[in-house]
Amino acid sequence: MRLVLYSGSILMLLLSSGCGSSGEDKDGFSNIAKVDSTGKISAATSELAGQVIKSIPPPVELSAIIKNSGAEYFSDMLNETGNIDRYNTNYLKAANLGVYGADLGYINIYNHKEDALSFLNIVIKLSEELKVGQFFEFETIKRIADNSNNLDSMLNITQSNFEKMNNYLQEQNRSNISTYMLTGGWIEAMYLTTFVAIEKNDKALYEKIGEQKIVLDQIIILLDFYKNDQNALGLAKDLEALRGVFKEVKIETVYGEPTMVEENGMLVVKDNSKTTISITRETVDKIRESVSNIRKKITD
Repeated sequence: MRLVLYSGSILMLLLSSGCGSSGEDKDGFSNIAKVDSTGKISAATSELAGQVIKSIPPPVELSAIIKNSGAEYFSDMLNETGNIDRYNTNYLKAANLGVYGADLGYINIYNHKEDALSFLNIVIKLSEELKVGQFFEFETIKRIADNSNNLDSMLNITQSNFEKMNNYLQEQNRSNISTYMLTGGWIEAMYLTTFVAIEKNDKALYEKIGEQKIVLDQIIILLDFYKNDQNALGLAKDLEALRGVFKEVKIETVYGEPTMVEENGMLVVKDNSKTTISITRETVDKIRESVSNIRKKITD
């Protein structure tokens, strides 16, 4: 969820008291999680989930790509700050902490300080209600936000914050909160990116959206750990429908022999494999519609 503060980044998770037995249920979700008699996910499963989480890029990276495309700032796309009063469950609070975190990252990338403060206040409120506010260095975030070009620092701090928070939530058997944050942040980042991509008919953004096919698979795996939680089950079903749209995206990697190159006085391995992503404007439009519908269920 690597929120920016982040979704965690966020909004990007993993013990829960709502997991069932092994096997596959009638809804087609294989139960990857191993649970003990108290319903807690095993340490091995938690470690596996943590590895999956670390492989998911923070939403702010998509925001940076949006800005680099030359797109103007669209404040109307962001989640209304007044919606916060509607979020009266931990699921909605966590998912929308991811959403607002992704929005805050977008705002920071464009250096719109007039919006940043109101969204930061929302993030603070939700994180405190979820009892994870201690893991977000808000003063540091404010300082970095004053320099919108300092993306690396922003990513490093938010990633560190999120990892600390996720470890804490695992210990508290509340790691599903991290997953909801991550998912909410990813959905919001996709909502922003697909909107801009269609508006600008930007092929580079189309390809970046196509890459998210792999990220979506990872998020669905995470949600599967909590399939006996009705919120996770409903969200997973919606994302399964989105995955059906992503089947139209073709990703092909052609292997290239790696080579050793010198960078900054050090020898590093250069990956020479090339990945080709085939995606049409029509498919991006379908993805946008599906993402918008899922977002609506989270934010409205």
